[in-house]
Amino acid sequence: MCDNELDFQTLARGPVTKYFSRELLEKHLAWYAHQEYQIYQFDAQPWYSLDNFYSDMHAGFQFPDYFGRNWAALNDCLSDITSETGKVLVVVINFDHWYQEDGECASLFLNQMADQTYQFLLTGQRWITLIQSNDPGLQTRNVGAHPVHWNSLEWMNQDRGL
Repeated sequence: MCDNELDFQTLARGPVTKYFSRELLEKHLAWYAHQEYQIYQFDAQPWYSLDNFYSDMHAGFQFPDYFGRNWAALNDCLSDITSETGKVLVVVINFDHWYQEDGECASLFLNQMADQTYQFLLTGQRWITLIQSNDPGLQTRNVGAHPVHWNSLEWMNQDRGL
């Protein structure tokens, strides 16, 4: 892949992109790391409660101790994140587990990720969110009035075994 190809291709489809194959996701994560993205990785499987979700957000993003463990506080702390390279990648594996358990909260999270993308883009920076699903047919609600698309290599149903 040539420089900036994957990130621009991903952002052109929207602020959040779905992955089915963990192998493909790992390959793309290596590309993002090589491009000096600040990478935050999460596993949504234990997010069966908001308490677990907020604990992971607090630890993973290294929020300050005063993090209020609610959606407004999450938005505030996310807004404070900076990157020396101007490039942030948020990766959530097992997203389908959380989405099936609590689709409303999972959708709120994706919308907050989209908001961060738009804020970063306004200043010439990049914030990309990748979600991995074990369900090849995962359909999410629109994020920022846009559908969440599969990545370009798994876009067709047959590429995900459907």
